[in-house]
Amino acid sequence: MKVRKFYVQDMREGMMRVKDELGPDAVILESRRVRSKGWRGFFIPPRMEITAAVDNYYSRNEAPKPPPIQEVDRGIREELSELRKIVTRLVQLEEKPAEVSNTEHEQLQRWRYHLEQQEVIPELIQELIDEVRCFINEDVRLPEAVASLFLRKSLRKRLKTVPEKGAAVQIFVGPTGVGKTTTLAKLAARYALYQGEHVGIITIDHYRIGALEQLRTYSDITGLPLEVVMTPKDLRRAIEKFSHCQRILVDTAGRSTLNLPHIKELAGYLQNLPPAETFLVASATTKMRDLKLITENFRCMNYNRLIFTKLDETSTYGFLLNAIHYTGLPVIYLTMGQSVPDDICVADVDKVAALILGEEE
Repeated sequence: MKVRKFYVQDMREGMMRVKDELGPDAVILESRRVRSKGWRGFFIPPRMEITAAVDNYYSRNEAPKPPPIQEVDRGIREELSELRKIVTRLVQLEEKPAEVSNTEHEQLQRWRYHLEQQEVIPELIQELIDEVRCFINEDVRLPEAVASLFLRKSLRKRLKTVPEKGAAVQIFVGPTGVGKTTTLAKLAARYALYQGEHVGIITIDHYRIGALEQLRTYSDITGLPLEVVMTPKDLRRAIEKFSHCQRILVDTAGRSTLNLPHIKELAGYLQNLPPAETFLVASATTKMRDLKLITENFRCMNYNRLIFTKLDETSTYGFLLNAIHYTGLPVIYLTMGQSVPDDICVADVDKVAALILGEEE
Protein backbone atom coordinates (compact mmCIF):
# COMPACT_ATOMS: atom_id res chain seq x y z
CA MET A 1 0.00 0.00 0.00
CA LYS A 2 1.28 3.45 -0.96
CA VAL A 3 0.44 6.35 1.40
CA ARG A 4 0.91 10.04 0.50
CA LYS A 5 0.04 13.43 1.99
CA PHE A 6 -1.30 16.36 -0.02
CA TYR A 7 -1.55 20.03 1.07
CA VAL A 8 -4.40 21.86 -0.65
CA GLN A 9 -6.84 24.73 -0.11
CA ASP A 10 -10.04 22.67 0.08
CA MET A 11 -11.42 19.14 -0.21
CA ARG A 12 -12.43 19.57 -3.85
CA GLU A 13 -8.86 20.35 -4.90
CA GLY A 14 -7.63 17.49 -2.71
CA MET A 15 -9.92 14.93 -4.36
CA MET A 16 -8.72 15.99 -7.81
CA ARG A 17 -5.04 15.68 -6.84
CA VAL A 18 -5.52 12.31 -5.16
CA LYS A 19 -7.34 10.94 -8.21
CA ASP A 20 -4.80 12.44 -10.61
CA GLU A 21 -1.69 11.23 -8.79
CA LEU A 22 -2.79 7.99 -7.14
CA GLY A 23 -5.55 6.90 -9.47
CA PRO A 24 -9.30 6.25 -9.15
CA ASP A 25 -8.82 3.43 -6.59
CA ALA A 26 -7.13 5.67 -4.04
CA VAL A 27 -8.91 6.39 -0.76
CA ILE A 28 -8.53 9.29 1.67
CA LEU A 29 -7.52 8.14 5.14
CA GLU A 30 -7.60 11.49 6.95
CA SER A 31 -8.23 15.19 6.32
CA ARG A 32 -7.59 18.10 8.67
CA ARG A 33 -6.74 21.81 8.74
CA VAL A 34 -3.09 22.57 9.60
CA ARG A 35 -0.94 25.66 9.80
CA SER A 36 2.54 26.16 8.33
CA LYS A 37 5.35 25.56 10.78
CA GLY A 38 7.08 28.44 12.54
CA TRP A 39 5.79 31.80 13.72
CA ARG A 40 4.71 32.78 10.21
CA GLY A 41 2.07 30.10 10.45
CA PHE A 42 0.02 32.30 12.76
CA PHE A 43 -0.44 34.85 9.99
CA ILE A 44 -1.15 32.51 7.05
CA PRO A 45 -4.60 30.89 6.68
CA PRO A 46 -4.47 27.14 7.47
CA ARG A 47 -4.33 24.61 4.63
CA MET A 48 -6.00 21.23 4.38
CA GLU A 49 -3.73 18.20 4.86
CA ILE A 50 -5.10 15.09 3.15
CA THR A 51 -3.62 11.63 3.76
CA ALA A 52 -4.47 9.22 0.91
CA ALA A 53 -3.59 5.60 0.13
CA VAL A 54 -3.82 3.19 -2.80
CA ASP A 55 -3.53 -0.59 -2.79
CA ASN A 56 -1.08 -0.81 -5.72
CA TYR A 57 0.76 2.26 -6.93
CA TYR A 58 1.90 2.51 -10.51
CA SER A 59 3.90 5.21 -12.15
CA ARG A 60 2.29 7.03 -15.02
CA ASN A 61 4.57 5.20 -17.44
CA GLU A 62 3.50 1.74 -16.39
CA ALA A 63 0.29 0.00 -17.31
CA PRO A 64 -1.64 -1.06 -14.21
CA LYS A 65 -1.81 -4.77 -13.56
CA PRO A 66 -4.64 -5.67 -11.25
CA PRO A 67 -3.57 -8.27 -8.66
CA PRO A 68 -5.36 -11.60 -8.44
CA ILE A 69 -8.35 -11.35 -6.16
CA GLN A 70 -7.07 -14.13 -3.95
CA GLU A 71 -3.93 -12.11 -3.14
CA VAL A 72 -5.84 -9.21 -1.65
CA ASP A 73 -6.34 -9.49 2.05
CA ARG A 74 -10.07 -9.53 2.79
CA GLY A 75 -9.60 -7.53 5.98
CA ILE A 76 -7.81 -4.70 4.15
CA ARG A 77 -10.55 -4.58 1.51
CA GLU A 78 -13.24 -4.27 4.15
CA GLU A 79 -11.24 -1.57 5.94
CA LEU A 80 -10.81 0.44 2.75
CA SER A 81 -14.52 0.10 2.02
CA GLU A 82 -15.33 1.51 5.43
CA LEU A 83 -12.84 4.35 4.93
CA ARG A 84 -14.50 5.24 1.62
CA LYS A 85 -17.83 5.62 3.43
CA ILE A 86 -16.23 7.88 6.06
CA VAL A 87 -14.55 10.01 3.40
CA THR A 88 -17.85 10.38 1.55
CA ARG A 89 -19.50 11.69 4.70
CA LEU A 90 -16.59 14.09 5.30
CA VAL A 91 -16.86 15.49 1.77
CA GLN A 92 -20.59 16.05 2.23
CA LEU A 93 -19.97 17.93 5.46
CA GLU A 94 -17.20 19.98 3.82
CA GLU A 95 -19.54 21.11 1.05
CA LYS A 96 -22.38 22.17 3.37
CA PRO A 97 -22.80 25.91 4.13
CA ALA A 98 -20.87 27.18 7.14
CA GLU A 99 -24.00 28.10 9.05
CA VAL A 100 -24.87 24.47 9.69
CA SER A 101 -22.18 24.40 12.37
CA ASN A 102 -23.52 25.48 15.72
CA THR A 103 -20.20 25.20 17.53
CA GLU A 104 -17.63 27.96 17.87
CA HIS A 105 -14.06 27.80 19.03
CA GLU A 106 -13.73 28.23 22.79
CA GLN A 107 -11.58 31.34 22.47
CA LEU A 108 -14.03 32.94 20.05
CA GLN A 109 -16.92 32.14 22.37
CA ARG A 110 -15.07 33.80 25.24
CA TRP A 111 -14.36 36.98 23.25
CA ARG A 112 -17.92 37.12 21.92
CA TYR A 113 -19.23 36.94 25.49
CA HIS A 114 -16.80 39.67 26.63
CA LEU A 115 -17.83 42.04 23.83
CA GLU A 116 -21.50 41.41 24.60
CA GLN A 117 -20.85 42.28 28.25
CA GLN A 118 -19.15 45.49 27.07
CA GLU A 119 -22.39 46.28 25.17
CA VAL A 120 -20.79 46.42 21.73
CA ILE A 121 -23.57 46.33 19.14
CA PRO A 122 -24.15 42.85 17.60
CA GLU A 123 -23.13 43.78 14.05
CA LEU A 124 -19.71 44.96 15.23
CA ILE A 125 -19.25 41.88 17.42
CA GLN A 126 -19.91 39.65 14.41
CA GLU A 127 -17.46 41.59 12.23
CA LEU A 128 -14.72 41.33 14.87
CA ILE A 129 -15.29 37.61 15.49
CA ASP A 130 -15.32 36.85 11.76
CA GLU A 131 -11.98 38.61 11.29
CA VAL A 132 -10.35 36.76 14.19
CA ARG A 133 -11.84 33.38 13.19
CA CYS A 134 -9.44 32.94 10.26
CA PHE A 135 -6.52 32.83 12.72
CA ILE A 136 -8.11 30.42 15.21
CA ASN A 137 -9.31 26.86 14.69
CA GLU A 138 -9.75 23.67 16.70
CA ASP A 139 -6.41 22.22 15.52
CA VAL A 140 -4.34 25.07 16.94
CA ARG A 141 -4.94 26.55 20.37
CA LEU A 142 -3.27 29.94 20.57
CA PRO A 143 -2.06 31.37 23.87
CA GLU A 144 -4.57 33.88 25.24
CA ALA A 145 -2.10 36.75 24.77
CA VAL A 146 -1.65 35.91 21.07
CA ALA A 147 -5.40 35.56 20.46
CA SER A 148 -5.89 38.91 22.19
CA LEU A 149 -3.46 40.56 19.76
CA PHE A 150 -5.57 39.48 16.79
CA LEU A 151 -8.75 40.88 18.37
CA ARG A 152 -6.99 44.10 19.37
CA LYS A 153 -5.75 44.57 15.80
CA SER A 154 -9.28 44.19 14.39
CA LEU A 155 -10.64 46.51 17.06
CA ARG A 156 -8.02 49.23 16.41
CA LYS A 157 -9.02 49.36 12.73
CA ARG A 158 -12.50 50.50 13.76
CA LEU A 159 -11.41 53.14 16.25
CA LYS A 160 -10.70 56.72 15.18
CA THR A 161 -8.68 59.36 16.98
CA VAL A 162 -6.78 62.42 15.78
CA PRO A 163 -4.27 64.67 17.54
CA GLU A 164 -5.43 67.90 19.17
CA LYS A 165 -6.11 70.16 16.20
CA GLY A 166 -5.83 73.42 18.11
CA ALA A 167 -8.67 75.21 16.32
CA ALA A 168 -9.16 78.82 17.46
CA VAL A 169 -12.90 78.33 18.04
CA GLN A 170 -14.16 75.24 19.87
CA ILE A 171 -17.88 74.64 20.47
CA PHE A 172 -19.33 72.12 22.90
CA VAL A 173 -22.76 70.62 22.13
CA GLY A 174 -24.76 67.68 23.39
CA PRO A 175 -27.70 66.56 25.53
CA THR A 176 -28.33 67.69 29.08
CA GLY A 177 -26.25 66.40 31.97
CA VAL A 178 -23.28 65.00 30.04
CA GLY A 179 -20.71 67.42 31.50
CA LYS A 180 -20.22 69.96 28.69
CA THR A 181 -19.52 72.92 31.03
CA THR A 182 -17.09 70.96 33.21
CA THR A 183 -15.28 69.63 30.14
CA LEU A 184 -14.99 73.16 28.73
CA ALA A 185 -13.55 74.36 32.05
CA LYS A 186 -10.97 71.54 32.05
CA LEU A 187 -9.80 72.42 28.54
CA ALA A 188 -9.80 76.18 29.24
CA ALA A 189 -7.50 75.60 32.22
CA ARG A 190 -5.38 73.17 30.22
CA TYR A 191 -4.84 75.71 27.43
CA ALA A 192 -4.29 78.69 29.74
CA LEU A 193 -2.31 77.17 32.60
CA TYR A 194 -0.36 74.39 30.89
CA GLN A 195 0.07 75.79 27.37
CA GLY A 196 0.20 79.52 28.22
CA GLU A 197 -2.49 80.54 25.71
CA HIS A 198 -4.85 83.49 25.83
CA VAL A 199 -8.32 81.94 26.22
CA GLY A 200 -11.80 83.49 26.04
CA ILE A 201 -14.99 81.77 27.22
CA ILE A 202 -18.45 82.35 25.77
CA THR A 203 -21.69 80.83 27.02
CA ILE A 204 -25.12 80.75 25.44
CA ASP A 205 -26.41 78.54 28.23
CA HIS A 206 -28.70 81.06 29.90
CA TYR A 207 -31.43 78.46 30.40
CA ARG A 208 -30.03 76.10 33.02
CA ILE A 209 -30.13 77.29 36.61
CA GLY A 210 -26.59 77.55 37.96
CA ALA A 211 -24.83 77.11 34.59
CA LEU A 212 -23.76 80.76 34.40
CA GLU A 213 -22.66 80.78 38.05
CA GLN A 214 -20.58 77.66 37.43
CA LEU A 215 -18.75 79.28 34.53
CA ARG A 216 -18.31 82.54 36.41
CA THR A 217 -16.63 80.61 39.21
CA TYR A 218 -14.23 78.93 36.76
CA SER A 219 -13.60 82.30 35.09
CA ASP A 220 -12.80 83.99 38.42
CA ILE A 221 -10.46 81.19 39.53
CA THR A 222 -8.51 81.08 36.25
CA GLY A 223 -8.74 84.79 35.45
CA LEU A 224 -10.16 84.06 32.00
CA PRO A 225 -12.66 86.51 30.40
CA LEU A 226 -16.29 85.36 30.10
CA GLU A 227 -19.01 86.65 27.77
CA VAL A 228 -22.72 85.75 28.05
CA VAL A 229 -24.71 85.94 24.80
CA MET A 230 -28.47 85.93 24.27
CA THR A 231 -28.80 85.93 20.46
CA PRO A 232 -26.87 84.60 17.44
CA LYS A 233 -25.79 88.18 16.66
CA ASP A 234 -24.41 88.52 20.20
CA LEU A 235 -22.41 85.34 19.68
CA ARG A 236 -20.72 86.68 16.53
CA ARG A 237 -19.90 89.94 18.34
CA ALA A 238 -18.39 88.07 21.29
CA ILE A 239 -16.17 86.03 18.97
CA GLU A 240 -14.98 89.25 17.32
CA LYS A 241 -14.31 90.73 20.77
CA PHE A 242 -12.08 87.75 21.58
CA SER A 243 -10.25 87.88 18.24
CA HIS A 244 -6.99 88.54 20.13
CA CYS A 245 -7.34 85.19 21.94
CA GLN A 246 -5.57 82.09 20.72
CA ARG A 247 -8.50 79.97 21.84
CA ILE A 248 -12.24 80.73 22.13
CA LEU A 249 -14.39 78.12 23.89
CA VAL A 250 -18.18 78.26 23.43
CA ASP A 251 -20.51 76.55 25.91
CA THR A 252 -24.04 75.74 24.70
CA ALA A 253 -27.23 74.84 26.52
CA GLY A 254 -27.98 71.16 26.89
CA ARG A 255 -30.99 70.03 24.93
CA SER A 256 -33.23 67.01 25.32
CA THR A 257 -32.38 64.47 22.62
CA LEU A 258 -36.08 64.12 21.76
CA ASN A 259 -36.73 67.88 21.48
CA LEU A 260 -35.73 68.55 17.87
CA PRO A 261 -37.17 72.10 17.71
CA HIS A 262 -34.98 73.19 20.63
CA ILE A 263 -31.92 71.51 19.09
CA LYS A 264 -32.52 73.29 15.77
CA GLU A 265 -33.02 76.58 17.60
CA LEU A 266 -29.62 76.15 19.21
CA ALA A 267 -28.09 75.21 15.84
CA GLY A 268 -29.23 78.62 14.56
CA TYR A 269 -26.71 80.26 16.91
CA LEU A 270 -23.83 78.46 15.20
CA GLN A 271 -24.54 79.58 11.64
CA ASN A 272 -22.14 81.97 9.90
CA LEU A 273 -19.37 81.41 12.46
CA PRO A 274 -15.67 81.06 11.63
CA PRO A 275 -14.42 77.50 11.00
CA ALA A 276 -14.53 75.65 14.31
CA GLU A 277 -14.10 72.33 16.03
CA THR A 278 -17.56 71.36 17.22
CA PHE A 279 -17.45 68.65 19.86
CA LEU A 280 -20.40 66.36 20.48
CA VAL A 281 -20.04 65.62 24.19
CA ALA A 282 -21.57 62.27 25.22
CA SER A 283 -21.58 60.38 28.48
CA ALA A 284 -20.19 56.85 28.52
CA THR A 285 -23.15 55.90 30.73
CA THR A 286 -25.61 56.52 27.88
CA LYS A 287 -27.79 53.55 26.91
CA MET A 288 -27.09 52.13 23.45
CA ARG A 289 -30.61 52.84 22.22
CA ASP A 290 -30.30 56.50 23.22
CA LEU A 291 -26.81 56.83 21.71
CA LYS A 292 -28.12 56.41 18.18
CA LEU A 293 -30.78 59.07 18.78
CA ILE A 294 -28.18 61.51 20.11
CA THR A 295 -25.83 61.07 17.16
CA GLU A 296 -28.68 61.49 14.68
CA ASN A 297 -30.66 64.33 16.28
CA PHE A 298 -27.64 66.55 16.94
CA ARG A 299 -26.30 66.28 13.37
CA CYS A 300 -27.93 69.62 12.52
CA MET A 301 -25.27 71.22 14.75
CA ASN A 302 -22.57 69.95 12.35
CA TYR A 303 -20.37 68.41 15.04
CA ASN A 304 -17.09 67.02 13.72
CA ARG A 305 -15.36 65.64 16.83
CA LEU A 306 -16.34 63.48 19.82
CA ILE A 307 -15.67 63.78 23.54
CA PHE A 308 -16.63 60.95 25.90
CA THR A 309 -17.24 61.84 29.55
CA LYS A 310 -17.91 60.00 32.84
CA LEU A 311 -15.71 57.00 32.08
CA ASP A 312 -15.27 56.69 35.85
CA GLU A 313 -19.00 56.01 36.27
CA THR A 314 -19.20 52.83 34.18
CA SER A 315 -17.45 49.50 33.70
CA THR A 316 -18.68 48.96 30.11
CA TYR A 317 -16.92 50.75 27.29
CA GLY A 318 -18.49 49.37 24.11
CA PHE A 319 -20.24 52.76 23.94
CA LEU A 320 -16.97 54.29 22.67
CA LEU A 321 -16.72 51.92 19.70
CA ASN A 322 -20.45 52.19 18.95
CA ALA A 323 -20.38 56.01 18.88
CA ILE A 324 -17.44 56.06 16.49
CA HIS A 325 -19.25 53.52 14.31
CA TYR A 326 -22.51 55.52 14.25
CA THR A 327 -20.85 58.87 13.47
CA GLY A 328 -17.72 57.93 11.52
CA LEU A 329 -15.94 60.65 13.54
CA PRO A 330 -12.84 60.56 15.74
CA VAL A 331 -12.81 60.91 19.51
CA ILE A 332 -10.40 63.55 20.85
CA TYR A 333 -10.78 63.61 24.63
CA LEU A 334 -11.82 61.26 27.43
CA THR A 335 -12.86 62.52 30.87
CA MET A 336 -13.06 60.48 34.05
CA GLY A 337 -13.99 62.71 36.98
CA GLN A 338 -15.01 66.18 38.14
CA SER A 339 -11.58 67.58 39.01
CA VAL A 340 -10.61 70.72 37.06
CA PRO A 341 -8.22 70.91 35.22
CA ASP A 342 -7.38 67.24 35.76
CA ASP A 343 -9.44 64.14 34.93
CA ILE A 344 -9.16 64.64 31.17
CA CYS A 345 -6.79 63.08 28.65
CA VAL A 346 -6.23 62.91 24.91
CA ALA A 347 -7.72 59.74 23.44
CA ASP A 348 -5.69 57.26 21.41
CA VAL A 349 -6.69 53.96 19.82
CA ASP A 350 -4.59 51.82 22.16
CA LYS A 351 -6.12 53.42 25.24
CA VAL A 352 -9.67 52.97 23.93
CA ALA A 353 -8.99 49.38 22.79
CA ALA A 354 -7.56 48.52 26.21
CA LEU A 355 -10.68 49.84 27.93
CA ILE A 356 -12.99 47.75 25.73
CA LEU A 357 -10.87 44.60 26.06
CA GLY A 358 -10.48 45.03 29.81
CA GLU A 359 -6.70 45.25 29.61
CA GLU A 360 -4.28 47.40 31.54
CA GLU A 361 -2.87 50.19 29.35
